[in-house]
Amino acid sequence: TEGFWGIIKSEMYYISDFCNEEELRKAIDEYIDYYNNYRYQERYGTLAPIEVRNAALRNDNPIQYPIPENKRIQAYKAMLESKKQSA
Repeated sequence: TEGFWGIIKSEMYYISDFCNEEELRKAIDEYIDYYNNYRYQERYGTLAPIEVRNAALRNDNPIQYPIPENKRIQAYKAMLESKKQSA
C-alpha cells in the first residue's frame, strides 16, 4: 500500500496543481482507474493489474508474480536484529 501511494504521489500529485479537495479526490479516482486498467507493470510481464486479475480468475493455476525483496527493508530488519542481539 505504501508503494502504491508513493507511485500516486510521484506520477500524479507532485506534478499537478489542485485548487480544492474535490479536484484532488477526482484526480486520485482517475489515477486509480488508470493504474488498475491501463498502467502496464514490468513485474506482470507488461500487463496491467486488471489483465493479471482477469487471467487469474479464468485459470485454476494462475501465474505467480513474486514481489521482489526490498533491500532497504531487509537492511533495516538486519539492523534491528543486530541491536537486539547486542542488547
